[in-house]
Amino acid sequence: MPIDDVLDRSDLKPRDGKVPHAFCTDIDRAGDVRVLANIVPNLYWMSTTLHECGHSVYSSKNIPESVPYVLRWESHILTTEGVAMMFERLAYRGVWAEKMQVELDDPKAFDKAGAQALRYRLLIFSRWCQVMLRFEKGMYEKPEQDLNKLWWDMVEKYQMVQRPPDRSLPDYASKIHIVSAPVYYHNYMMGELFASQVHHAIAKEVFKGADPNSVVYIGNKDVGAFMNKRVFEPGRTLSWNELTEHATGAKLNPKAFAADFQEKK
Repeated sequence: MPIDDVLDRSDLKPRDGKVPHAFCTDIDRAGDVRVLANIVPNLYWMSTTLHECGHSVYSSKNIPESVPYVLRWESHILTTEGVAMMFERLAYRGVWAEKMQVELDDPKAFDKAGAQALRYRLLIFSRWCQVMLRFEKGMYEKPEQDLNKLWWDMVEKYQMVQRPPDRSLPDYASKIHIVSAPVYYHNYMMGELFASQVHHAIAKEVFKGADPNSVVYIGNKDVGAFMNKRVFEPGRTLSWNELTEHATGAKLNPKAFAADFQEKK
């Protein structure tokens, strides 16, 4: 799925006064897709770049014009996040780095460390995501309650981090999503499930039942054809669970995610 045109239109290098984050935007739903990033040579920006480029292919670049304009969009936030996360994970793979001509002193050690780091990051995130989901749910259900107490109740329950003694401040307000992107956070976790489920479907169908842990996509146009036909082309004509079933043969579920990140014996 070539994105040379996206990169040509994008703003990728850091400079003074530039927003320090990254995002992808579809300007016109007619193929003008761009990425803003601040790329420097490290793992964080490699994975972030893969993430934003994953968003870029799930856009009007690959959703056909036959789909009505108002539906020429991803099926749901979680599905585009899932696609972005699926590609983001490649940065942790030694075999991917080697195929991209990155020299590694010890590819096997890189793979082992990368798999462990990704596993820990996502399992920790799964608990943090519960804090955000349960806090927002409780806040909207009963906004007059002591929200700082609710926040720390959730933190203690799901992250097992004890609240500071004798502290009653609006610590929950330090999380920008609560104001700037409310009721959004759970889409990241559901997106991770979607990423694993689609990856397993690719391993099964494109790579003929290969171990998902061994599968990388570089240079394989059949992967691009799978993503176009099974994920991108429907646009928003299918709901997120209908799209998941269309793409993978099953509704969204945690089985593939659990298989990817269970402790290896």
